[in-house]
Amino acid sequence: MKLVTMFRSGFYVSVFLAFAGQTAQAGSASAWEETEQSKIRLISEVDGVKGHKSIRLGLQVQLQKGWKIYWRSPGDAGIPPQFDWSGSVNFKQSTIHWPAPEQFDVFGLTTWGYHDEVVYPISVEVEDSSQPLDLKLKLFYGICEQVCIPYQHEFSLILPANTGELSEQAPIIEEFASLVPHTVGDDFSAISLVTADLTGDTRFSVTAVANAKFKDPKIALEGKEGIFFAVLSDRISEDRKTVTFEIEADLPTKKELLKDQLVTVTVFDQDFASEGTLIIH
Repeated sequence: MKLVTMFRSGFYVSVFLAFAGQTAQAGSASAWEETEQSKIRLISEVDGVKGHKSIRLGLQVQLQKGWKIYWRSPGDAGIPPQFDWSGSVNFKQSTIHWPAPEQFDVFGLTTWGYHDEVVYPISVEVEDSSQPLDLKLKLFYGICEQVCIPYQHEFSLILPANTGELSEQAPIIEEFASLVPHTVGDDFSAISLVTADLTGDTRFSVTAVANAKFKDPKIALEGKEGIFFAVLSDRISEDRKTVTFEIEADLPTKKELLKDQLVTVTVFDQDFASEGTLIIH
């Protein structure tokens, strides 16, 4: 199947959609799905569901040098991973947790994602912990270097009901779970979001305060569909615990107003990250 992908800049990339599937596999890890650019598999923190109402899984991605995969909001270009669990048995619901991303700037475009290796932690609620959990995952995602290639894979993993011990994959799931930004206001949040103030028709500033000194702070913003955000500058206080970002919004129409809009803000540094929501005033 041929697919044409459009970037926000108007740049088009024509690629072929690759599809692969696999048969059901019992244990704490599915088989790897391999492409020329990546290896991906579904892993579990435990080897079964006995005694567990909630299971932590991970989508483990290993990338060839130079290639990257995306965060939930890819930025100016890219395709974020999309998860479809239809067909799973004894599966109630899932929540995807997104480790703090890296910022990539290529061809004047800013994107958010990961290179080398990432595990996306996934919380899954089980309907009945006395029964096996039969997982079926259809994954659609894009990886990029100079061009973006979309792929679709199917994963199948069965966690039995007669055991529920930690698996050998548990440490790497925990490693990347520790990189998921804390919610602003919880006991572990390292950063507080202070204000989001208008400075013009399409510009506003966001101020954040950290418990520790910022080294190289970054910000990612998510708002209404069709609105994109560019970071114009950042200003760090003398004690390096406060940073103010100047943001410009690309609005879909001239009638669109920034005032009173709700934005999700993720601020992250080399050692910590937090996210929350702000209303632009």
